[in-house]
Amino acid sequence: MSKVIIRSGQPIYKQVRLSQPGTVLVRTGQEVKVGDVVAEAAIPGKFQVFDIVNHLHIPPSRLEQHLKRLNGEEVRKGDVIAQKPGLITRIFRASQDGRIVSMREGRVTLAMGEQKLQVRAPIAGTVVELIPGFGAVIGLTGNLIQGVWSNGLNASGSFTRLEFDFTDPQQRGRLPDLKDKIVFSGAIITPERLRLLMVKKPNGIVLPSLVPSLIEEALRSSVAVMSLTGFGDQEADPVSLELMGKMQDQEAFLLSDGEGQTAELITPGEGGQTSALFDEEVRLGVGSLVRLLGEPYLGSTGKVVELPERAERFASGLTAKVAVVERQEGTLIRVPVTNLLLLDVNPKG
Repeated sequence: MSKVIIRSGQPIYKQVRLSQPGTVLVRTGQEVKVGDVVAEAAIPGKFQVFDIVNHLHIPPSRLEQHLKRLNGEEVRKGDVIAQKPGLITRIFRASQDGRIVSMREGRVTLAMGEQKLQVRAPIAGTVVELIPGFGAVIGLTGNLIQGVWSNGLNASGSFTRLEFDFTDPQQRGRLPDLKDKIVFSGAIITPERLRLLMVKKPNGIVLPSLVPSLIEEALRSSVAVMSLTGFGDQEADPVSLELMGKMQDQEAFLLSDGEGQTAELITPGEGGQTSALFDEEVRLGVGSLVRLLGEPYLGSTGKVVELPERAERFASGLTAKVAVVERQEGTLIRVPVTNLLLLDVNPKG
């Protein structure tokens, strides 16, 4: 089943890789800092496309007779790529050094110049595994809170849990300095309130959830945004709130898996690095902490107190495996297991 990790002292692994083959510049066991180049590849600086058939007025059936170079060949500045002799000779030459990368439908594409495509470490840690030709896996130990949605941006900065009442007229205009920080606000954030936060120039913003009108605003933003529970007006679960209390004023990293995908709030912790690539799998069981996904309990949390063996039939006609969950306020409810998100937290003890 789906789960999110909310743990202190958690082994954390971040894959850093190129989008195309290149050269890996780090080695296993090497410590890297934020911004260190992990791998790089040489890519063309620009492309030039020339329509030989139309520009040289050549019938497509006779194209090969006029080509002077083959696909994949290296060319130098001034080399003749195609030529049509006649009373007025028509010639296509390479405008600079490069390579022919495509010959399709009467068009020749030249890749010219060179630039470096680099991937850099988004977090400090130890290289625990190499991805040959593409990159590496960086490992560290720290505090980790996973969110279920992000706008695709990464950020780093001192973590601040913002205690600010947007509805209090006396606090209006007194929003504290958030420059270069990663800030969490437990308030319901409207587009207007988000813009107030942006004026203070934080590097990242963590919200319990996103009201629908905020989604496009967050996607357009140049500030990293993460939602803990997704969409709506849910509150943060008490486990995440407790761990964020420990993160206060620590160096933090907000790392996204891509636009619209999950993200992680991380503060490096004690205990050094670890080379174990796989943590023990956590499964749903009696005593598990869960977040409820279905209405009318969306976003609330509780503890599983019973897992009946037999599937049950609900009033809607759905037949499914169920869990008996004790909500925070003490009420017991029976919900389909598919409507639960497992909170993978530190074991008690």
